[in-house]
Amino acid sequence: MEVDDRQLVLRCRNGDEEAYRLLLSRYEGYVYRLCHRLATGRDDAAELAQEAWTKVFAGLDGFQVNLPFKPWLRRVVINAGLNALRRRHPDTLSLDHPVGDGSSLADYLDGGTADPLAYVEWKETRRMVREAVGRLPPAFRLVLTLRHEEEMSYQEIAASTGMPLGTVKTCLFRARKLLRQWLADAYGWGVNGT
Repeated sequence: MEVDDRQLVLRCRNGDEEAYRLLLSRYEGYVYRLCHRLATGRDDAAELAQEAWTKVFAGLDGFQVNLPFKPWLRRVVINAGLNALRRRHPDTLSLDHPVGDGSSLADYLDGGTADPLAYVEWKETRRMVREAVGRLPPAFRLVLTLRHEEEMSYQEIAASTGMPLGTVKTCLFRARKLLRQWLADAYGWGVNGT
């Protein structure tokens, strides 16, 4: 029988090391993926995840056990990640730390084509988009990631990040605008993408 999150948190509060391990194993993939979206590479993501877990475990006493755990966890991870990124990269993040996309030929072939030239073009486009996302300020990258990777609503993003709803919308609008501009410049498109 699987122990629920509430029970694990209560056991952690009592110093149960097995509960810490269970909570970590249950959510470590999720936390790492979220940190990877905030970071500029795997090493940076691993550091952010470690910092985030430190904040999560230190803050378990503040978690209200009558509420779902995952939204609270997400908010702690996001805040810890953004704070760490602000300390490391006060303005924007450098392209010196490219994001590894982890994709493979099999991923592409599953999409229905085996054309090697199309695959190379797809890989290059994907790399350029990831680099462009990595250049965004942390708040823009976070909102874009939560909206498009986590498929969260504007209201959910606002609740998770503590940002006002208007700020979420503005960050998302500006992030998309910057990406369009950078990609248009990279591909030599005109103002309207032509």
